[in-house]
Amino acid sequence: MKFMLAALNSKYIHSSLAARCLYSAVKDDFCVVVGEYTINDSLSHILSKIYRQKPDAVAFSCYIWNFNHILSLCENIKQADKSIKIILGGPEVSFSQREIMQKYGFIDFIIAGEGEVTIKELFGAISQNGSYNIDGVTYRSDSEIIVNKPRKPIDNLDDLPFVYDDTIDEVKNKIIYYESSRGCPFSCSYCLSGENSKVRFLSLERVKKDIDFFTEHNVPLVKFVDRTFNANRRRAYEIFEYIIANAKNTRFHMELAGDLLDDATIELLKTAPKDIMQFEIGVQTTNQKTMTAINRKISQDKLFENITKLMANGNIHIHLDLIAGLPYEDLESFKKSFNDVMSLKPDVLQVGFLKLLDGSKVRTQTNEFGYRYSQSAPYEVISNDFISYDEILFLHDFEDVFEKFYNNGGFAKTLDSLFNKYNNCFEVFADLAKYFETNGLFDMSLSKQKLYDVMYEFANYKGIDAKEAIKFDYIRHLKSHTAPLWCKRDYDAGFDAKCHEVLQNEDFKLKNLPHYYDVPAKKVIKTVHFEKFSYGVLLFDHTSDSVIDVTQYF
Repeated sequence: MKFMLAALNSKYIHSSLAARCLYSAVKDDFCVVVGEYTINDSLSHILSKIYRQKPDAVAFSCYIWNFNHILSLCENIKQADKSIKIILGGPEVSFSQREIMQKYGFIDFIIAGEGEVTIKELFGAISQNGSYNIDGVTYRSDSEIIVNKPRKPIDNLDDLPFVYDDTIDEVKNKIIYYESSRGCPFSCSYCLSGENSKVRFLSLERVKKDIDFFTEHNVPLVKFVDRTFNANRRRAYEIFEYIIANAKNTRFHMELAGDLLDDATIELLKTAPKDIMQFEIGVQTTNQKTMTAINRKISQDKLFENITKLMANGNIHIHLDLIAGLPYEDLESFKKSFNDVMSLKPDVLQVGFLKLLDGSKVRTQTNEFGYRYSQSAPYEVISNDFISYDEILFLHDFEDVFEKFYNNGGFAKTLDSLFNKYNNCFEVFADLAKYFETNGLFDMSLSKQKLYDVMYEFANYKGIDAKEAIKFDYIRHLKSHTAPLWCKRDYDAGFDAKCHEVLQNEDFKLKNLPHYYDVPAKKVIKTVHFEKFSYGVLLFDHTSDSVIDVTQYF
């Protein structure tokens, strides 16, 4: 028999860890193929690819971002060939197996929880027409739906094989997902990871060996999917230490509990090469009543203190998270949470919206907090007793402009200029969101270059003189050799000659542009840009992304 493991990723750059874990568990015993697609592919294209493999059974891992696509696809698979058995697994189907199978008659099996052992037993039963009385499996028996007892979690993760040994060349230029632990010691009400409170870890020896594999293969980015990477502080310290000591070209991403970082770890992290690691730290809210309601037990003072220290080091990319729509978090409270977190000046601040996931505690509190939410995946909040749908819609607009002008980069000096004119950061992006809505800009496809024009127009509308700041960001981040059209440039006839003269100054080049030292000025001038500002003349070196004050030479 032939089995297929199909993955629908959210983007092409992503890879499916689940499919590889399952493949590694069954590849030695069954004929198995893996197919990876994205939710942006047409369903007819994916259907044709799966059908032409002629599988006897096809298994999908289901998440909130792909579940609706998978349901449509599976229904069509059954239409194309009703003999193909459909197997679903993953968090989106692990908590309401009976209800899902009652609703969707084309599903033959659901695997709940960890799947490596379960799917191997299920493939064996399908191959031999054996019994489906398998822990973790829900199946149909004539018109009856049988829900077997849960599968116990895998106790020793070292028993699981490394999943990239023979597939690394297929995915090395995508984002690689890697799991060094399972479970979470916390039980935040909006999350599923703490449902099994026992945290299990790969041995340090195994993790170090796997890290060596990634660095030796020059994998660009490895994302640890551990829900709380530093749940065991000593273990996290040793992994950080190993990555730092063996740093090459691979960057490692971890999700941390920021308040659990101790002084020794922060001191160690100071020694990390720049950009070899990036941290995602969930703040979610700074409203104490909200934190109690969602069972989030953190020391906020310690969290902010540690993030401040990490940001001061400047060598690790820091990504922070907030969630809109939590209990007791009205718009004013969210505004405060946002401003509190922005005071830390993170590299990225992700503004997310609460998802009432099946199996989460917050979903059982729908009546308690008056939640209204979408009834199909991703189950996103529409309103609750504390925040209206109008306010949620506004925050979606707010999040959109925040992504464009802050998270996507390119407007640092401009935003500093605006922040100095406003009472707080929230008001800047709130006004931008209103400006976009009023002028129909949300309905337009705006290039990065056009965003600078929009920012210039917005600043003028607000009576803020930010022209030079916008010009600076425009030239630096677009790596432009011209200034914006709205920026009048009145240069004397000798300006170009002065630029060449600077680039012919050997002492200047040795100190500021050593990589151009032996390059003639007429070639260097093609890759750098000189620009006048009210406070002087700046040289933008687009190859090294550096800016040099050359006023004294003019």
